[in-house]
Amino acid sequence: MIIAIAASENHLKAIVDPHFGRCDWFCLYNTETAKSSFIENPVRYNQEQAGCDAAAFLIEKGIKIAIAGRFGSKVIEVFKTNNVQMIIPQTQQTISKIINSFIS
Repeated sequence: MIIAIAASENHLKAIVDPHFGRCDWFCLYNTETAKSSFIENPVRYNQEQAGCDAAAFLIEKGIKIAIAGRFGSKVIEVFKTNNVQMIIPQTQQTISKIINSFIS
């Protein structure tokens, strides 16, 4: 399963970004291979629809879970329609801490 985590920077010590559609990076973590990679958010500077465009971009990558500080109402609908689970951490966490929670 592939998990997308909105990231403020492109390393595992970065914090989960509070803004899904406008984050600079996404960390893609594959639970089957235990590998992570970072990709730039290509739509973060879109004037409109950045969240929905980011959601569509990640759905094309095959994600099943998205993690961010918050999701807009339109993004929630896109993810629900495509059976993507959304997780909002209760506290500010690093990417590595999020990944470790899926390992244990």
